[in-house]
Amino acid sequence: MPDYVKLAATAERLVRESGRTITLVNPTGTLIDEDKPWLGRQEGEELLSVPGVQLMPAAVRIFGLAALGEASEFRGLITYSELVYVIFAGEADLRSYPIVRDGVDYQVEATQSLKPANTTLLGFLGVRR
Repeated sequence: MPDYVKLAATAERLVRESGRTITLVNPTGTLIDEDKPWLGRQEGEELLSVPGVQLMPAAVRIFGLAALGEASEFRGLITYSELVYVIFAGEADLRSYPIVRDGVDYQVEATQSLKPANTTLLGFLGVRR
């Protein structure tokens, strides 16, 4: 049986060496006063910095859902995305972050994880402005 922890460490090292740090953003908001919701919300952001490599969608080979493991909106990864980021985010749930901040903000169109067994090796984010 392969040592997926060792493979994840290798994937992280290679993405860090080949890429740069990008920020995943989850917009959050809390009520200013729970008893007076009409006063509005105080906006905030949950940030996660991860190493990532930016690619054109045509550079990402389509392996199919079974090959890449866990997927959300796989078709959008190639079809609707302007760019694809290959990232190492550990076990973070990529679906929780709808924005990629890399100089400018990009909307996440699709996510996919290379996740053999219970170890996430790589994440793929299809984005557009």
